[in-house]
Amino acid sequence: MPKLGKLVSCVALALCAAACERPFLARDGTLIFPENGARGAGVLTANGIEFHDRKDVPTRVVTRDANDAWRAPVGFILPSDGRFTETSRPTVLGTTGLAITLRPSDTRVPSWGGEILVRVDVLAPAAAGTARWGEDVVIVVDGRGEDTAALAEVALGQLASRDKVTILDTRGARLVVPTMPASHRSMAIAALENHFTRSWNAAPDLARTLSVAHAALGKTTLRRIVVFSDRRGSEPLAPAVVTELNALHADHVAFAIIGSAAGVSKGALDAMAGQAGGTWNADDGIEARAYALRDALPASGQAAFGDVVLGFSGAPAPSHVLEASGGEVRWRLDAGELGLGDVRAGDARTEIVRVTVPAWVPGEPFVFTVTAHFDDVARGKERRTMSAHIPCAYDDDIERIAKSRHGDVIAYASAMATLRRLDAAFVGLTVDRSNLYALAKLHAQSMALLARDMHDTAFMEQAELLNALLVATGP
Repeated sequence: MPKLGKLVSCVALALCAAACERPFLARDGTLIFPENGARGAGVLTANGIEFHDRKDVPTRVVTRDANDAWRAPVGFILPSDGRFTETSRPTVLGTTGLAITLRPSDTRVPSWGGEILVRVDVLAPAAAGTARWGEDVVIVVDGRGEDTAALAEVALGQLASRDKVTILDTRGARLVVPTMPASHRSMAIAALENHFTRSWNAAPDLARTLSVAHAALGKTTLRRIVVFSDRRGSEPLAPAVVTELNALHADHVAFAIIGSAAGVSKGALDAMAGQAGGTWNADDGIEARAYALRDALPASGQAAFGDVVLGFSGAPAPSHVLEASGGEVRWRLDAGELGLGDVRAGDARTEIVRVTVPAWVPGEPFVFTVTAHFDDVARGKERRTMSAHIPCAYDDDIERIAKSRHGDVIAYASAMATLRRLDAAFVGLTVDRSNLYALAKLHAQSMALLARDMHDTAFMEQAELLNALLVATGP
C-alpha cells in the first residue's frame, strides 16, 4: 500500500492502488476516501492509514515458538470514513458493594486473529457512613522531582468516584490535567508523566498557580489544594504566596505542601498551616512523603475488597493480556490477568486492557470470559470469585468488522495511547506521537458526533473530557 502525505498536518494516510485522489477530512469530522466502488476499511500501520479492500483477507501469523513476541496479522482496523457508528454495551460483574463493568471494543473479531480492547470500570458503591463526601482537589506540581509522579499516584489512590481532580504545573501556571472525575486516575497520571517528558521555558510561579488553582475549585463541595515541591532553600514565603494562602484560608480551602523543602522557612509555613488548616512535611524519602500525603488527603472510604484480580480467557484459547493502562499485567499459559490491588468503599477507576484473539473459523463464536477474584473484607477476607461472558463472533469481512467497532472504547483507548499508557495498542512502539495525537483528536470528534446522533449526554460528556485532555496535553 503506498504511503500518502500528512493529513491535518499530522496523520499520514495511504490509498489503495486504484484510487486517484487523496482522502480528506470533512467539516463534520468524517474521513472521506474518494474511491469509486471501493469496499473495505482503513488500517492504521506504522506507515499511516492504509486502505484494505474487504476481499483482501490477511494471512494468519503462525507462531512456532512460545517465546516469540506477539504480532498481529494486520494493523489497527478503522472504518474507512473515520466515523464510528456503534457504541459498546456493558457487561457487569456484581456483588454487594462491588461492580465491575466491561465494555469491549468489538463483538466481531477477525478470523485471521488479532486483538480487542476492553474498558474496565471498577466501582465500589459506598453504603452510608463508609465513605467521605466528594471533594474538589487540585494538585500543584512545583518542580520535577523523581518522586512527583509517584506522589501523584498516591494522591489519586486516595480519591474516589465522587471526587474531581485537576493538575497544574507552577511553570507558567500551566494546566496539565483539566478537571475530571478522579476515577480516571490512570489517565491523569499518564498525562502528568507525558508532561514531564517535555521541556517548558516558563519560570515557576507558585503564587500565580495557587490563584489559578483556587479559581479552578468548585463552590459547593469540600475543596483542597495539594502542592508537591522539590525546591530547596530557607528563604521566607514570598509576599505574593502569603497573599494567596490567606485567600485560601479566608475561603475555607484546605491545603498541604509535601516536599523535602519548598524554598520557604518551615516556621513561616507552619504559621500559615495553623491559620489555613494546611499541613507541611519536610522529611526526605518517598515513604515519608507518601505517609504525610495520606495523612493530609483522607482516603475515599473504608477498606472493602482486597487484592482484586481480573482474569481474561477466551474460547478458543489462548487469549493473553498484552498491556493495560494501569494495574499489574500477569501472564498465564492460556490466559492473562490484571491485578488492581485493594478497593475502598466509594472507590472507582477506569482502565483499558489489550487482549489477543486467536485465529479461527469465520462464523464461529468467540466467547470472552472475565473472572474477578477478590477478598471480601465484610466476610472476614473470604476469597470470592465472580465471572461474566462477552459473546463475539469470528468474521472475515474487514469492512463489516470496522463498521461494528465501538467508538466509545476506541476513543478512550486512543487518548490513553497518546499519553503513552497503551504504547503498542495502535501502531506499535515506533510511531510518531504527533501522528497518534491527531488520530486521537479525530476519534474524540467522532465520538462527539456519535453522542449527538444518539442523543446520549453521558457519551457527550466523555467526548468533551477527552477533547479537553488532548488540548491540555497536545503539541
